Amino acid sequence: MNASKRSKNNRPNRGIGRRPGRRWATCLLAAVLALTVVVPIYPTERASAASATTVLQGGFTQDQLDGLAYLNEIRAKVGVGPLELDARLTQASQAHAAYYNTTRFEGLTAHREEPGTVGFTGVTAGERGKAAGWPNTSVAEVMSFNNATTREAIDSWLSTAYHRRIILDDQYKSVGIGLQGGTAVMNPAFVKFQKKGPEAKVYPYDGMKGADVGFYGFEKPNPLVRFGVEHSGGIISATAGFAIDSFEASILDSQGQEVPYNSELQGDTVFFYPKDVLDGYSVYTVKLNYTLYKETQLHSKTWTFTTGKGRTIQGLSAQYDELVLNPGNKLPIQIVASYDDGTFGTPKTAVAYSSSSPAGLKVSADGTLEGVKPGSYKVTLSSGAVRGTVPVRVFERLKSKSYPATNPTKVKDISGRTDQEAIEWALRSGIVGADANGKFRPEDSVSEAQFLIMLLRTYKVDDESYASKKKKHWAEGAYKVATGRNLLLFSASPGKSDFRDKPINRYRAAGLIASADGVNFDFSNAVNYVLAHNYMRGTEGNQSWMFGSNDIVTRAQAAGILMQLQSSMKQLVGAPKSVTSEKKLPEHLFPEVYIKPALGSKTLIVEFHTDGTLSVEGQFADQANKQLEIQIDQHKDKVQSGKMLEKTPVQTDSSGRFSISSSGTYTDALLNVYLRTEGTTYAISVKRGTMNASDYSS
Repeated sequence: MNASKRSKNNRPNRGIGRRPGRRWATCLLAAVLALTVVVPIYPTERASAASATTVLQGGFTQDQLDGLAYLNEIRAKVGVGPLELDARLTQASQAHAAYYNTTRFEGLTAHREEPGTVGFTGVTAGERGKAAGWPNTSVAEVMSFNNATTREAIDSWLSTAYHRRIILDDQYKSVGIGLQGGTAVMNPAFVKFQKKGPEAKVYPYDGMKGADVGFYGFEKPNPLVRFGVEHSGGIISATAGFAIDSFEASILDSQGQEVPYNSELQGDTVFFYPKDVLDGYSVYTVKLNYTLYKETQLHSKTWTFTTGKGRTIQGLSAQYDELVLNPGNKLPIQIVASYDDGTFGTPKTAVAYSSSSPAGLKVSADGTLEGVKPGSYKVTLSSGAVRGTVPVRVFERLKSKSYPATNPTKVKDISGRTDQEAIEWALRSGIVGADANGKFRPEDSVSEAQFLIMLLRTYKVDDESYASKKKKHWAEGAYKVATGRNLLLFSASPGKSDFRDKPINRYRAAGLIASADGVNFDFSNAVNYVLAHNYMRGTEGNQSWMFGSNDIVTRAQAAGILMQLQSSMKQLVGAPKSVTSEKKLPEHLFPEVYIKPALGSKTLIVEFHTDGTLSVEGQFADQANKQLEIQIDQHKDKVQSGKMLEKTPVQTDSSGRFSISSSGTYTDALLNVYLRTEGTTYAISVKRGTMNASDYSS
């Protein structure tokens, strides 16, 4: 594994790390991990001077001895035994640091050496250790770059997940330390496998002061990728002597409030990634209950630690770069604070608000806007000495009208359809009507102009009142409203005006709907926006690639879209003139599919029925004629996986297929489902009343 350092200008210098892993069920050495971390970048001359230290004590430099003493001090506080500095391993570490500085292999390949290259001493860390005289290949490796001292490299490794796990592993008894030209290499190793106790060893350790407030993904592999985030609070880890089977945990801040987090279980270690950067100089309490593999005994661990200096607010902004609202309507401002560590979040300090013209735009003490008069305004945000402004536009009041309803019972071609309810709603609301023959024509396509008018009439906008006496287009009034509200229309693009009367697809319908809700996204981002807000549903699932963007919208489908929309989007507003940053999109869509996919070579499908029962099926061709295990866990917002609810064996057939249903019901709103095979565990999350599926073949 390697770790890198972070400079004051936030330029990461990458690093990586590698360890012999343990097979989940047997704890035999079997696998290798590799990673990267970050620490401040120091000038090259300083790093070179440190690595060139030649004061020797027993054949080791003072820097190596200082690094060893510091690491052993940390290990003692964690509760693991000390490491001994070994000349053979140190020779391998020094040689590989020098080799890296010459070759500069990037990423995880920094751990490898290529035969025939200058300075080659072995392809892997184990081979290099053995070549230097170590008796076996049980040699792990972590690396860090741009270090002035080994102690600084150790701090960078401790700030990460997987590097920390290696250098604090009680299994290792000896270590090699190398620092060459700022490149730090550490090679922990052991001769004989040691049996360890079940007590969890934790970091930050109990009573620690100055713990990290944040982690920013500077590790290879980056553990935050699986959660789709760029940063977290300082990583909290707990390592038991055996593989952890299940766990429940809580993190409490100094006020006793639970801290939401993501979690990752890797064999004998569970990592916790708080969802936001922790507060500075604050006490946190962690409570962990866990069981070990093939054991029923519950183990518990509670500990506290205190963070170091926290992040500082540098700027304040609103949920969007420009806000829009209608006269007489209210809009809460959602404040976003920017911090000196490059992160963003909700400020925990009080924010004051003031309007540039209270007569036209009111703003309450809690940051709720109220449109009074049409116009353009500014709201000032302040927290201490930090200030920010957000432009706000109050639109003209739209002219309204109630449209005559059509009696659905007199319409001839809608009875018995699955979308009959939506069509009847559209007819009763006056959004659409029947033709002269009393037919709705549900499968006819809808043009852009028709869909725009249907959208406006859903919100009782009198589009005809905006048209001139001599119309240039039959939907002229609707397009004037759209122009005044900056609604996203494909026909508004240069040379695309003829698209007004051409069929609209779901992609362009999503863009129009998103712009009516106060955001200025392009069409692709609008798809994610309407999915996240449940304004439109995908044709196959709630991910963008399941949206059916190219499908033409029919009259029946338009009725269904607008019926769903009016239940969620309570008013039609319009879009700001400034483009809304895609960073303002909702973070994640909970995975869900609407149509059961075909079974592939590695497919897992879970249905969580509204009655609380669960069905799991799948096909894993490489697991044919084997007994596997299905595990059901609670899914809580504060954790990735909560309390284990049930374990069930499942037998695959000759093609690797299986299918089971739960014997009872679950009261939870969310569940995590795991399929455990001999070598890999596959996980999927599901909401009550939905289905989710994953294809792991890629």
